[in-house]
Amino acid sequence: MTDKILVKRFSHTDLDGVGSALLLPHILKKLPEFKDAEYLGVTYCEPGNDGTIDPNVLKFLEENEEPVTHIFISDICPSEEVIEKLKDYCKEKNIQWKIFDHHISSSGMNALFPENSRIFVADETTGLKHSGTTVIFKELVGKMPTELFNDETWGKLAQVADCIRCYDCWDWQANPEASYKEEAKDFNNLFYFFSFEKRLSLMEAVMENGLAYLDQYEDIILAMKEKEADYIKGKLKHAKFAKLDNLTFAYTFGEQYQSSLGNAMAQLINPETEEVVDFSLVIVGNGVSLRAVKDDVDLSYIAKRYFNGGGHQKASGGSFFRQEFYMYDSKTEQESLLLTATSR
Repeated sequence: MTDKILVKRFSHTDLDGVGSALLLPHILKKLPEFKDAEYLGVTYCEPGNDGTIDPNVLKFLEENEEPVTHIFISDICPSEEVIEKLKDYCKEKNIQWKIFDHHISSSGMNALFPENSRIFVADETTGLKHSGTTVIFKELVGKMPTELFNDETWGKLAQVADCIRCYDCWDWQANPEASYKEEAKDFNNLFYFFSFEKRLSLMEAVMENGLAYLDQYEDIILAMKEKEADYIKGKLKHAKFAKLDNLTFAYTFGEQYQSSLGNAMAQLINPETEEVVDFSLVIVGNGVSLRAVKDDVDLSYIAKRYFNGGGHQKASGGSFFRQEFYMYDSKTEQESLLLTATSR
C-alpha cells in the first residue's frame, strides 16, 4: 500500500493490557502491509466491567483529527452501544477496526460484530486459556505462542506473550504443564513495582529483547518475593468469612499483591463449614478483587451482579455501587455484616 497507515490502540492498564497493546506493533511490523506503519499513543483504561473503556473511545470519536486507518482495542471491550458508534465512525472514515479480548463477559460481541470482534476465552487447538496477548498472537500470526517458542522469527515474542498469558490466566499456578511458573508471577510483580510510565518502558524493553531482559532485576525480584510472603502471611491471619449468593468467601482489605493474596485466601478453610471457601474478596479502596480455585464457581457472574464488574471465571474485579455494602453473615443468617469501602 502506498497510503500511510496510522494505528490507534486502546487497552487495559494491567500486565496483559499493556502487553497486548505493545505486542501489536512488534507483530505488525513483521507483516508486509504494516512494515512502515505509524502509531498514535495508546489510550489505557483501568480494569472494570464491559464498557469501562467507553468514555475513552467516545472522546476519541468526537475529538480525533488524525488520519487514522486502523483501530485496535485489546484486553477490554466497549459496550454494545459504543461499538455501534465505533462501527459507524469507522465506516464513514474508511477505518479498519478490531477488538481483541478474552473475557467471557464480552464474548457475546462475536455474534453481534462477527467481522470485527475477536473475543476468545480459550484456544480450540491447544486448549489453553487465552489472554489479550495470545488472542492477538493467534489472530495475527496464526498459531498460539506455545507452538512457536523455537521459531526464528516469532520465538522471542511468543515466549513473552505466553508468559503474560500464564500470569493473567493464573495458568502459572493452576496448570502443571504451564510453560512458565515463577517467571510469570515475577514479571507481574516487577511490572507493578514501577510507576506507570516505567511499566510501559519495561514492557517495551521486554518486547524488544525478550524475557532475558528481566534477569537484571533479579535482586529486586527476590526482595519483592520476601516482602510479598510476609504481607500475605499477615493478611491471612486476619481474614474474615461471610456468605454471598449462597457461596462462602473469605475477605480482607489489601493494598498490595491483590492477585496473590486473593488466590491464597481462596484456599482458606471456613472455620464454620470446615470446607474450603468458594472464593475470596480483597477490598482495595472502592474496588474489589475476586479469586477462586474451584471449577464450579463463576466469578464473572458475581462481579457483574454485585460489583458492577466482570472478568474471568476464576479471576474478576469490580467496585462498590456505594460506599457501603451489606453481605450475608453466615453466623446470624442475616444481611447484618456491613463493609465500608474506606474502613480498615
